[in-house]
Amino acid sequence: MTCTTQTIVLALIAALMAVPAFFMFNKMPEAWLQDYDFDPKADNVRLAKRLKPYHIAIFAVIYAVLVFISAAMYPDFLSANNWLRVLALLLTFPGFTVIIMSDTLNRIIPDHIIILNIALAVLYFVVDFAVGNIWIDPSKPWYYFILNRVIAAIAGSGILFLIGVISSAIAKTEAMGMGDVKLLFLCGLLSGLKGLIFVLFIAFITAGVVAVPMLIRKRMRIAKEEKEIRESPDPAKARKILAKKKREMHFADDPDYLAFGPFLVLGTVLFLLYEPYFLPIFERYFATL
Repeated sequence: MTCTTQTIVLALIAALMAVPAFFMFNKMPEAWLQDYDFDPKADNVRLAKRLKPYHIAIFAVIYAVLVFISAAMYPDFLSANNWLRVLALLLTFPGFTVIIMSDTLNRIIPDHIIILNIALAVLYFVVDFAVGNIWIDPSKPWYYFILNRVIAAIAGSGILFLIGVISSAIAKTEAMGMGDVKLLFLCGLLSGLKGLIFVLFIAFITAGVVAVPMLIRKRMRIAKEEKEIRESPDPAKARKILAKKKREMHFADDPDYLAFGPFLVLGTVLFLLYEPYFLPIFERYFATL
């Protein structure tokens, strides 16, 4: 098999890895996609949104393009000879697809899917011992390879938990869900300690890019609401109606809520696909650490 043919085949397989997510998501019990206090008999119950075929089509294209570029740039990194790494990578795609769409549509990251991907992350430990880890000198003791991923998982989730606690105290409302903390535990297992730097950098930068227009849109909407209240025949009544509407809104439909899970997944997937690209960057800017 030529290098070009191999790259195309890998890209096609990557595209197909989005398909299981459709069935996983749409067959998932309702309770998995709801908050812990979910009551199916409640009057204001909001059933979870499910995946549409076009969602999977979009992910299939994205996965195919990302894998194609990676395999073309680093043929030795993702190749038939390195099949164990390829397998470990591709198996994360269905779960990550579910996590992204669940957090986007329903503001929930199912614990069961995180547990599934944590179990699959064991393959990366196998890769470290069978193939090697480009971030760790092979002459290092065996436990370096284990600690690299375990410490990253604990440190990453711990840091995000502290950020959430501090942010919530300042904002007087929940700023970071526990789902994000659990997700970063998974991301740390997959990326390792050095890779976690890039995962967080990509996640926070891309989230910031999305947050800016959301903030502008929020300010414009508030200004519009205030104008409508001022121009209404009974401003006090209009304000009460608006306040009641906001109270009755399900948290998953809040237009001002930014799901952070998709950005953590994005950072992790990009790192796992382009590790050889990030290695020299780390050695140049972070080696002294």
